Amino acid sequence: MIEVEVKAKIHDRDEMVDRILSVGGVHVSDEEQHDLYFNAPHRDFARTDEALRIRRSGGRTFITYKGPKIDEESKTRKELETEVADPGTAAEILESLGFRMVREVVKERRIYSVGEFTVSIDTVMGLGTYLEIERDLPDGSDYAGALREIFELYRKLGIEDGFERRSYLELLELGEE
Repeated sequence: MIEVEVKAKIHDRDEMVDRILSVGGVHVSDEEQHDLYFNAPHRDFARTDEALRIRRSGGRTFITYKGPKIDEESKTRKELETEVADPGTAAEILESLGFRMVREVVKERRIYSVGEFTVSIDTVMGLGTYLEIERDLPDGSDYAGALREIFELYRKLGIEDGFERRSYLELLELGEE
């Protein structure tokens, strides 16, 4: 799976909700997400631009690997994810293999569907509020068209700058807000 994603900093969550609804957005859910990020013993994910996390959200837990970003203007990358029954055991397995937990990222996420896209308003503890627009495609797909459509949707929402390629983890590690 390739996750085609673009994120931008926003300042007014309520105004953005109105804009999303005005372009046909449909509210899907509200979630609180707790992400535990791990680093590998054999390579530094900060250097290789990879990520490994355990996410708890809505009573479910997933372990996710994200590969390096594959372009210079978005957060598009390979993503592998599977559900696990017990977040504590999953973390203990990783730690037993030499992985170390580096940070927890906590956010409130409001999720909308706009056509084929998932649009999320994230309020991230310690960072502020961001808008993410994404679409999942089969691995090996030409994602350029989806990326153009994402930027077009941003324009319809009145956003033409403030885009951020760094992950919430990277921004927190840098102490940015």
